[in-house]
Amino acid sequence: MIEIKDIGVFEGISDSTLERIYELSDEICLKKNRSLYMDREKLDYVYFLLEGMVTLSKCNENGESRIIFTLKPGDMINQPIMRKNTSAVECWGFENSKIMRIKFEDFDSIMQSDYTLARNCILYMENRIRRLYRQLKNSVTSNLDKRLAAKLYRLALEHGMDQEDGLVLISIDLSVTYIARTMGCQRESLSRALKILLERGIVKRQGKKFYVNMKDTERYFKA
Repeated sequence: MIEIKDIGVFEGISDSTLERIYELSDEICLKKNRSLYMDREKLDYVYFLLEGMVTLSKCNENGESRIIFTLKPGDMINQPIMRKNTSAVECWGFENSKIMRIKFEDFDSIMQSDYTLARNCILYMENRIRRLYRQLKNSVTSNLDKRLAAKLYRLALEHGMDQEDGLVLISIDLSVTYIARTMGCQRESLSRALKILLERGIVKRQGKKFYVNMKDTERYFKA
């Protein structure tokens, strides 16, 4: 488990700010496949991931859930400033996780007294918005096999472990159903796109483990 001081948005903040966060926060456990909060739920806390992994997802009008982000230790889960403190997405445990939480009003007060923390949070949200833009661009401009290549490339960057022969192992277990949910498509369509990548040797698969040839994959989805 990472320490509270290792959370990304806490980089460079003062010791006194970190001490206040220690004093005003607590830790909770989230079990795999259990929800931390649901869409449109009023929230009282800002959440930070200390251990495990969680997913952020959104349901469409047909009740189908699309996974938007898979978060890792050190990530801020929700925004520190939210409209009426209401969530726009759902948060689920991808695996058993430990989470730090701090009340909105407390965190708001701390941000007011430490510009570095406030700036870090703004930059973190800006990066998340940019990732959403890329997802939107890929969803409307690329064939599914290229979108899948881009998705696996991104997962390899975020969760990769170097292997031999230029391959990177994505360290988390990925089922075809899960990947389909991250891309908002049917499982059968995803399987056909995956078959193309496997036949071209761009990625390799062993059960729920995927190995990505980074150079070939990047070249493929940018072509």
